[in-house]
Amino acid sequence: FEHPAIFPLDLAKDHMLSWSNPNDTVLDCFMGSGTTGVACHQTNRKFIGIELEPKYYEIAKKRINEAKAQRRLI
Repeated sequence: FEHPAIFPLDLAKDHMLSWSNPNDTVLDCFMGSGTTGVACHQTNRKFIGIELEPKYYEIAKKRINEAKAQRRLI
């Protein structure tokens, strides 16, 4: 991905499962490449993301939309 500080999806999912419940809303105020948003969709959480940099916002939007589409296929 085109972001300098991506963290592992499995780490984000582990945090979602450890610190929130299904259908909770998670706020990521530094959305970056959207890893937290993808983890939320994969663990049945709602997601609000904030990203100042338009380039990273577009990357995150694409990743999160792909995660939503993939979930609908399952």
